[in-house]
Amino acid sequence: MKFYNSETSRVRVCLIGNSKLSKLVHSLTPEFESIAEIIIIDSIFNDALISARQLVEHDAVDVFVSAGANAFYLKDTLPIPVVALEVLQSDLVNSVLKARQVSRKMLLLTHEHQAAWTEFLDYVEGVEIVHRTYQTADEAKDIFNGIDKGRFGVVIGTSFVCDLAEQWGIPYVLVYSREACRQMVRKAIAVAGECKREAEQCAFGKFLLEQAPTAAIITNRDEQVVGFNHQAEQLFSGLMRNKRIDRFLDGRFLQAADTVAEAILLGERLCRVDKTAFDVDGGRVGHLYAIKAAPQENAGTDSSVRRLVFQSLPMAEATHFLQVYGATPGAVLLRGETGTGKELAARVVHESSANRDGPFVAINCAAIPVELFESELFGYADGAFTSSRSGGKSGLLESANNGTFFMDEVNSLPAPHQAKLLRVLQERQVRPVGSRRSITLNIKFVAACNHDLLEEVRAGRFREDLYYRLNVFIVNLPPLRDRPEDIETLARHFLLMHSQQYQIEADVEALIAVLIPHFLGYHWPGNVRQLENLLERLLVSSKLYDSINQFSANLPNLIPELFEVSGKSLPDTFGGGHLQLLEQEEILKVLEQFGGNKTRTAEYLGISQTTLWRRLKQLKPESGQG
Repeated sequence: MKFYNSETSRVRVCLIGNSKLSKLVHSLTPEFESIAEIIIIDSIFNDALISARQLVEHDAVDVFVSAGANAFYLKDTLPIPVVALEVLQSDLVNSVLKARQVSRKMLLLTHEHQAAWTEFLDYVEGVEIVHRTYQTADEAKDIFNGIDKGRFGVVIGTSFVCDLAEQWGIPYVLVYSREACRQMVRKAIAVAGECKREAEQCAFGKFLLEQAPTAAIITNRDEQVVGFNHQAEQLFSGLMRNKRIDRFLDGRFLQAADTVAEAILLGERLCRVDKTAFDVDGGRVGHLYAIKAAPQENAGTDSSVRRLVFQSLPMAEATHFLQVYGATPGAVLLRGETGTGKELAARVVHESSANRDGPFVAINCAAIPVELFESELFGYADGAFTSSRSGGKSGLLESANNGTFFMDEVNSLPAPHQAKLLRVLQERQVRPVGSRRSITLNIKFVAACNHDLLEEVRAGRFREDLYYRLNVFIVNLPPLRDRPEDIETLARHFLLMHSQQYQIEADVEALIAVLIPHFLGYHWPGNVRQLENLLERLLVSSKLYDSINQFSANLPNLIPELFEVSGKSLPDTFGGGHLQLLEQEEILKVLEQFGGNKTRTAEYLGISQTTLWRRLKQLKPESGQG
């Protein structure tokens, strides 16, 4: 991406050199008057550096030009570009020819990093030319101190060398030409323009990063940080460029080009980390890390906004059991379909427990990568493995100590992890990876599943002993279709909540009157989460229409799923039947609507990507969908 912006001001070029070079450059200023402002500082080395730094501090220069030792001295110390004058081959030839008219014995003295085109000297007949180089001003003076004044009749060199020759009383010839100075100024103007364009690109990249809705970090192919936004700075202490990403994230993120991990603990916040590789022409350029942190609790926020909302008897009974079982020390198992509010139910358990004043830590067991499970839950000691962070890291279980630990989709845990979780539940202790020290736990454990765990045990997919550890107290959360009397209450709650969130002045009661008749006939496969997502979409969309009647007329376009799928209230079946067929039809229809994009399909249906993947896998033998 290039802006191709026209220059709005002249390039500010500063020459640092002594009088002989300054005179040459000064003679060129009229040529560049329209495109460059040339500032001349007639000094060298330390004095020149002091003057140059003052210009930089006041942002009064774009590029410096200099020659010889001065140029290389400034390059090593200034933060903006320094263009060195290059000796042209024709300049050296002309200098030798001019010096031959003075003496046949010549000393050619140049800076050691300056090209001198000395190959032709052996072919110049009738002269004796000695070529010496220097690196510092003192070395150049030492060369003059060490030569016999009668040995050389003329000195060829830089402006600084010519000044020394003049002090020693030796004739001199300046090796620089007006044309070489002209080319130096032209190059400086080009370099300044390129630096300005790079600065614009860098600023634009920073601008784009700041527009990201989450913390964002960009690394190069070697996983060194090259850019980040303000949100990332707030999330990671000490974040800086040129440091490897594994100083801030678990080193095992380096092992995959693209990966998504949820429930990653960064500091005191649970985060979702989405790593995406960036390739150009088949070659890896870098990676983007998008980190979404769980919102921090705001003391000024009404905590009742996120709560179980209901008026039905089934939910009243479920809430009663959540409070009763929450007051006990035993584990609580929540059963319910996706989107029925299991995490909110877990919070009711937490608030009813003896640990209500402690932390509430929630994880989705299906979202934690297998290779990160142990280190994330148990933590690890310093040096536990090659890519471990210096100083070690606390695990999620330790973070939940004296509070509540909620495990959603516990049925998705692989067998080895089930065994480790069982040991924690039995011993009420956790030992970080690589540590000899065990940490005693005081935790209220709450687990949730959207499958019948007993069926999972019978199928050999879930440990029986872990099932009985979790199955102390069970609370079944009814699906939304089994409590239609809650739909209007929930709809009003979500419309009011999101109208505040989006600062929308909406006639909530008019929207309720239009929507509820359609909602009551729908089977809600995504339950309350789907209802909330749909209402959020409808609330925002309602502002596109001039009247509630116009909005109502467009409902078939806004929520086609409610008009195309038969919506009779159906009994809950954890297995198959007519309900499963309806869900299959809708999933396939929405998947087709979004061109196979599973992320957008899951968001639209109000279910997690893990749940969508599982249901598509169930469909595969019958429908051929993958």
